[in-house]
Amino acid sequence: MNSARMILKYWFRSKKEFILEFIFLLFSTIFSTITPIFIGRMVGLLDPNLPNFNFIAFLFYFFTILLFGIFIYIFNRAARLHGAEVSSRALYYLRDDISNAIYRQSFSYFDKTETGQLISRATSDIEETRQIFGMGLIIGFQSTLQITGIIIGFFAFSYDLSLILVSAIFISLLLSYYIAKKLKPIFLETRYSFGDLTTTIRENIIGAQVVRIFSTQKKEYQKFKENNDRFYKASVDSVKYNSLYMPSTLIIIGVMTILSLFIGGIRFINGVMDLDTVVTLLSYIASLGFPLMMLGQIMLVYIQADAALTRVRDILDSSPEINDLPNASPISNLKGDIDFDNVCFGYTPDYRILKNVTFKIPAGKKLAILGTTGSGKSTIINLIPRFYEANEGTIRIDQKDIRNYLLTDLRKNISVVSQETFLFNKTIAENIAYGKEDASRDEIIEAAKSADLHDFIVNLPKGYDSIVGERGTRLSGGQKQRLSIARALLTNPKILILDDSTSSVDVETEYKIQQALTRIMKGITSIIITQRISTIRGVDYILILDRGRVVGYGTHSELVKSNVLYKQIYETLYQKQKSESQIGEES
Repeated sequence: MNSARMILKYWFRSKKEFILEFIFLLFSTIFSTITPIFIGRMVGLLDPNLPNFNFIAFLFYFFTILLFGIFIYIFNRAARLHGAEVSSRALYYLRDDISNAIYRQSFSYFDKTETGQLISRATSDIEETRQIFGMGLIIGFQSTLQITGIIIGFFAFSYDLSLILVSAIFISLLLSYYIAKKLKPIFLETRYSFGDLTTTIRENIIGAQVVRIFSTQKKEYQKFKENNDRFYKASVDSVKYNSLYMPSTLIIIGVMTILSLFIGGIRFINGVMDLDTVVTLLSYIASLGFPLMMLGQIMLVYIQADAALTRVRDILDSSPEINDLPNASPISNLKGDIDFDNVCFGYTPDYRILKNVTFKIPAGKKLAILGTTGSGKSTIINLIPRFYEANEGTIRIDQKDIRNYLLTDLRKNISVVSQETFLFNKTIAENIAYGKEDASRDEIIEAAKSADLHDFIVNLPKGYDSIVGERGTRLSGGQKQRLSIARALLTNPKILILDDSTSSVDVETEYKIQQALTRIMKGITSIIITQRISTIRGVDYILILDRGRVVGYGTHSELVKSNVLYKQIYETLYQKQKSESQIGEES
């Protein structure tokens, strides 16, 4: 879909207002086209060659012109009111569609797309289309209708002069097209450079602590300056080309006025043309200036909007990589059996992270995943809720391929607590209840108690109504992680995934959380990525990964005797935690 069709599509989302606006503009144009005729006739009465001055006819023409002016004002105002409704709704639907397009994308889309560019497209790029959706609609239609009416009026009074008029209009629009063609890549550069600018600012705000730790403010400022310079240069270049059009159009109108005066004047002197005809033609030329300049300007505004809409369409036309299959079914009662059958996966086509991974977890059992860095631990837990799709092999839950479940139902039954905890700038209660907005206060408190967070919360001045700050900046790392655990537990999942979720808490707090989790996880299939010895000993099964392959699967007692890699990992973690405990006791 090109930009013109896209604009029309959103205009027609308000079909009734769109049609009414067009009708009002049509009536306004009719009266605007007729008015010069009456002006010509009124001035024609002043011709000294006429025997008598007809004062009654002069007053009639005068009040007719005045009445037409009132009609033009009324119809124009009505058209603008309906046009404002059309344009506002168009922008509303466009913002709505791009938001939905972003929400429906899979995880992989955000891996490939810069957040700053997404923000820029969803905000400033849409704002860049405001003119074409707003005044572009009214002025574009009105200018086209007025120019058409002027050409018809010219043809009615002077065939040869009308050919000159059409030529002048054609030259003006051709010049506008040339400028617009030159401006298109400049406008695109403006939008992309602004997106890069947004990305730089966002990274510097989010990564403010890292920037200051490494004292790289000058380096980051230089990056910002480079993008700012790009945006500035593109903006100045657009103005340079844009400024060519209006003076050129004024010159064309001026030449046309001189020609009409010269030719019309000679014909009037020779008695070939009446004074009222000369004045009518000059009135048409005078009324041509505004619609001609506006039509050319609308062409430039369209090119500017086209650059923005091209970027917006990239999002609207993007299809999520993971969708419900046509035969996908809802989940009525999930037990939680998980079965990986020769699963292979890679974030890029040429590199596989998981290679023929096969294992099973019976419903209600706990599995710990261990392995070296980059072995694929987090990748496994990202495949279970279908955040990513396995390239080969099958993942089954309750003996059914997870692709045959409705995606929303699948994810409602799975809670994930990741290492990187994200909290919204809302109250503690709202963050805990994020996955279950109808949760009662008692349910929220129970979830907080399970995550050993309740005592901390009740000692806050506003308790559960305390704001956590943007990304949870008013909480410590351990508090954020415990809140994330409470949020996951509140949804009563059938499958619970903990990705090193107690790494930011001390040993005592971790013990309390583990005690609570042990009680809660009864009957829940649980997958845990951890480096805590106590957690490893408390699970039913342990999966050992090395370079994307399963190199061990069984209980702690089985693996510690038979698996060399597991024994090495276990002993390393044991020594590490022993050292940490000693340091803690000394301090």
